[in-house]
Amino acid sequence: MKFSYSTAYTLSLAVQFATAELKCRPQGPVLPRPTALASSPIFQAAAANLTETLEAAVSGSVTAGWPTNNVSFSLAVVSADQDDPGMPIWEYHHLTAANTKGTKHLNRDSQYLVGSITKVFTDYVLIKSGMDLDAPVTEYLPGLDGKSKIQWRDVSLRMLASYLSGTPANYGFPDFYLLKEIFFAYGLPPIEDSDYPLCGVVGLNKGCTRQEILSGMKNSYPQTTPNERPAYSNMAFVILGMALEEYTRKTFAQLLEEFISIPLDMKNTFPSPGDDDQAVIPPGESSWGSDYKLNTPAGGLVSSLSDLSRFSYTLLSRTLNMTSTEINGWLKPSAFAGDAYTMTGMPWEILRLSNLTPDHPHAVTLYGKSGGAQNYRSQLSFVDDYGLAIIILTAGPMKAAPILTNAMLSTFVAAADEVSRDQAKRYEQKYMSDHENDVAIEASLKQDKDSMILALLHRNRTDILSSLTDIWGLTLGDFLPKVGPKIRVFPSQLRENATIDGKPVTKEVWHLWPDLNSGFETDLPGIEIEEMNCVGWSIQDWVHYGGEPLDRVLVYVGDDGDSSPSTTLILDNGASTIKAGLIHSSTIPSEPRIIPNVIARDRTRKIYVASELEKCRDFGEMQFRRPVEKGFIVNWEAQKEIWDREIFEREEFDPKDARLILAEPPNGLPILQANCDQIVFEEYGFASYYRGIGSTFNAYHDVQNIFRTPQETPTVANTPAEAVMIIDSGYSHTTITPVLRGQPLQSAIKRLDVGGKVLTNYLTRLISLRHFDMRNDTYIVNEMKELSCYVSPDFKADLEKSWKGTRGERRPDYLSGGGIAKDYILPDFHTRFKGTLVDYDPSRHSKSRKLAAQSEEDALTLRNERFTVPELIFNPSDAGIRQPGLADLVQESLQELPIGLWPALLANIIVVGGNTHFDGFIQRLQKEVVQRVPDDCIVRVARPADPVTHTWFGGANLACHTNIERLAVTKAEYEEHGASWVARKFAAGLGT
Repeated sequence: MKFSYSTAYTLSLAVQFATAELKCRPQGPVLPRPTALASSPIFQAAAANLTETLEAAVSGSVTAGWPTNNVSFSLAVVSADQDDPGMPIWEYHHLTAANTKGTKHLNRDSQYLVGSITKVFTDYVLIKSGMDLDAPVTEYLPGLDGKSKIQWRDVSLRMLASYLSGTPANYGFPDFYLLKEIFFAYGLPPIEDSDYPLCGVVGLNKGCTRQEILSGMKNSYPQTTPNERPAYSNMAFVILGMALEEYTRKTFAQLLEEFISIPLDMKNTFPSPGDDDQAVIPPGESSWGSDYKLNTPAGGLVSSLSDLSRFSYTLLSRTLNMTSTEINGWLKPSAFAGDAYTMTGMPWEILRLSNLTPDHPHAVTLYGKSGGAQNYRSQLSFVDDYGLAIIILTAGPMKAAPILTNAMLSTFVAAADEVSRDQAKRYEQKYMSDHENDVAIEASLKQDKDSMILALLHRNRTDILSSLTDIWGLTLGDFLPKVGPKIRVFPSQLRENATIDGKPVTKEVWHLWPDLNSGFETDLPGIEIEEMNCVGWSIQDWVHYGGEPLDRVLVYVGDDGDSSPSTTLILDNGASTIKAGLIHSSTIPSEPRIIPNVIARDRTRKIYVASELEKCRDFGEMQFRRPVEKGFIVNWEAQKEIWDREIFEREEFDPKDARLILAEPPNGLPILQANCDQIVFEEYGFASYYRGIGSTFNAYHDVQNIFRTPQETPTVANTPAEAVMIIDSGYSHTTITPVLRGQPLQSAIKRLDVGGKVLTNYLTRLISLRHFDMRNDTYIVNEMKELSCYVSPDFKADLEKSWKGTRGERRPDYLSGGGIAKDYILPDFHTRFKGTLVDYDPSRHSKSRKLAAQSEEDALTLRNERFTVPELIFNPSDAGIRQPGLADLVQESLQELPIGLWPALLANIIVVGGNTHFDGFIQRLQKEVVQRVPDDCIVRVARPADPVTHTWFGGANLACHTNIERLAVTKAEYEEHGASWVARKFAAGLGT
């Protein structure tokens, strides 16, 4: 560990009032987040004590505070660095004997109703949906516009998501119809059933429809004016759910699955009703089994401890599909609630408490969300300063949840604080400079009861620490009281990777923050107000010396473990799309990001970079600029813009501490490869790098599982298959790569210059000749191709079937479509933003209908185009391309190899790439290959579940294999040996 200064010795001029409680400090952790909490003796002792107390409570040995015979519950503590996202570092379960229904084996996968914790997921879906959060809700739900007691035009989506809309808390539900007579007995005037809302009143009428909610909201009273103050509202989230469905044209359940359940592997999180066999169902009446319908976004989800653990882990570790900056913004408060300690967010219920760490009192921020349903209550709380979350799920009388929440917070936050202070002792050192330029710098850090302090600072034996008061007085002394002798040091999130003496280290940025001795000397009243004013945040970074901030401290922390990067970026840089994803400590994410590898300009000259294309609503006359041509990166200016925006600005990692695995096509041009290597090392500065043929990555899968062949000893998933032939048919080309034990057999690699781009251009030409001029609408034609095309098992028969016949004698199959013709409904970019493929309808094209202008849609009939376009892969000569077809190239590839390898390769042909999605592709390929090889060879052709991402996952498996250490090149090796040596090493592969 090393302590570093700029020319100004990094002195601080921030202020702090010295009190028993650390009342004023930079927002965030007092000390660096604790790591490996689960293995800490301090944490283990606290967990054991709480477990013992809980056992005593449920057994009746101590007073629990709730009817323990009727309450089942599950508790968990989640850490930002736990080994398994779905496995908390501590958990406790209690299933009461009174639970006669539901599961008999309570565990982390058991299901509970989580009530308003649902709102967290609704807000997350809203953020990820691409909707304008500051747009008025009437933009998405015009039915709320017009005359209303609530000014809906002033209510934004953000206000709805943050309790600031003033929307009524509920609709229908607050009218307790079953207590009508009791209310009357208490003196309220009599009312008729017709005086109640028309829907949603329990015991009187049915649940509300969408239109009834919109109508009811226009006649309901607001709680507040918009943005006046927070007011809890379920209806705000019902309206949000309706707006989401209107914008996305998907149900809330589909959105939940798309953004949460599938990417985070949260299999037990979905709209109620849940699975009775897995459920924790309390005795008596409860909400279990209810269908919340339109109310689901407000509080209608089922979930489990393991699922909430996965979500909590991704948020704490900043591996959720949001940048660290976006997550930090999401956690910020939006408004103050009813006291000095409570704030609200989106949709957080935020507390700042100073009594959670009694031995070292300071304000700790809790970002929480509670939830409730009939006989269910839950709590999810994030303590981000410590990388910690707690989860409480209860079923039964609802008083148990707050008691359990308080017990867990008081136990585990204090324990995490002690662990952080214990681990921070490694910073308590004396730091010495290396006497460069005859300047000797000496410093030391120590902990007091509250934080880290700067205990010593000398330069050439001059005591700089004692001079801080004078430096402060010369600059800001007219504004602030006298600075005391104690200078505190606090960490920040600013850190980056560096090297010292050739060894990798982490450079952490800390900030100095002196105490204030006292307030202003005055006899006027109100001095106590100044003592409550934490002004330190406003003067940080105010005093510089030679361009360097005087309050900035750099601490270099060495890595005591393996020097190999713990983070690996896998890039399958295709011409059409980039498949990209990070691996942290050999943990492979469930899916890579699929990013359009393009910069586009529409007819209004608006520019769309990569994923921004998803926001485009008019693809007519769209112009595209692709950085990849014929499979190779040829435009680095465009490629770097896409990488920077989509990867390096979104993903939270530093290339200087990461490895890059980059997939490239076979037989790359040396000059283009050298450019790539130079940019990776010199411009991005990756610590380690491997550029390999993407097809070979597919060997790092359980190949037999792809063929669904049972084995007594299955192939290890990331061990390269013995022999496999990879056929990759993508956007630029189609390649055949035989692979032996993870190594490409270069002499047998074959390439067909037919890929998705050629097919799209060919379909464009056919349509423009036969139907409409689509030469400027290749994006639409590409979608048309993907929806409609298939590989014919009998090309001649299908061609005969689709022939129209002579002018005076139309063939019956042509008139009826013959089972081949399909109608493609073109988008109009007003009501239809995507084209759709529908069954052929002759009446849609009748002259009478056209003359009557009855059709509001442009329909294009596709006949033999559907199979003649993909036929180019098997017979490229149909379009004048002088190359053998795919099956012939397979035969040519085999002829370059010893015949002894043929059986193994032919039995393991795997097809990947977007073109292999065409129906009939693998059947046609297998049929034609069988015709060209010896009869004693078994031919098997398989397509993985997702042929587009299969190469990326192979690269991810390779990243976890020991082979990567032999294949990769470090930046130090690049700088020592040069680009030519790197090119030779990559070319040799495992042969080195």
